[in-house]
Amino acid sequence: MAELIPLFPLSHVLLPGMPLPLHIFEQRYRDLVADLPEPPLSRSFGVVALRSGTEALPPALGDSGVPDVEVVGTLAEILEIEIKPDGAADLLAVGSRRFRVVSLVTDGTAYLRGQVEWLDESDGALSAAAQVRARELLEVYDAVLRRLAGRATGGELPDDANQLSYQIAARLPLPPSERQALLADDTTAERLARLARLLRRELALLRGTRSIAVSPAVLRLGTTVN
Repeated sequence: MAELIPLFPLSHVLLPGMPLPLHIFEQRYRDLVADLPEPPLSRSFGVVALRSGTEALPPALGDSGVPDVEVVGTLAEILEIEIKPDGAADLLAVGSRRFRVVSLVTDGTAYLRGQVEWLDESDGALSAAAQVRARELLEVYDAVLRRLAGRATGGELPDDANQLSYQIAARLPLPPSERQALLADDTTAERLARLARLLRRELALLRGTRSIAVSPAVLRLGTTVN
């Protein structure tokens, strides 16, 4: 059954488990925050990525135009919030559950809302080899970055395959469209397979620079199972 939730369109794809700091200053989003339940009840809103345009909503209620947003989004659960004297707010949220937008609702509030269905996190046809392959490719990618820029994408990776897939997706320098495709993958197995392809592509791009050398064997790692 669909559930009605407030939506926050952003030029950003929020992945489950990833942090989202926001500065709230526009009146409609102040209204959104004000309409959220008080603690100890959970305070959350949906984040949907914009396909085109800006982060502005229709200029007036009843306007036929609606934001051009992606169908799959992520619930953002507020961890911390500070309301400023002028009514603006700084908040820190974290991505949790994925959802699919059934319909957009533009009347009744100044901010966008949506009827959404919650998506399961299915492993699909997941194999241990797929997890090992993704980890190995990211390790090589991090080694290249250390040699090239003196840094890596992050620290220790989680053991859980689903969390692993989102962590790697968040660490790669991907355009919103590719990060959205990873968010929308139906299963962890599909997401890890897509990530392996993206990692090999990114390594091939680094290999093309004069600064770094990547073994061709790395680029063939696990290609037979994708």
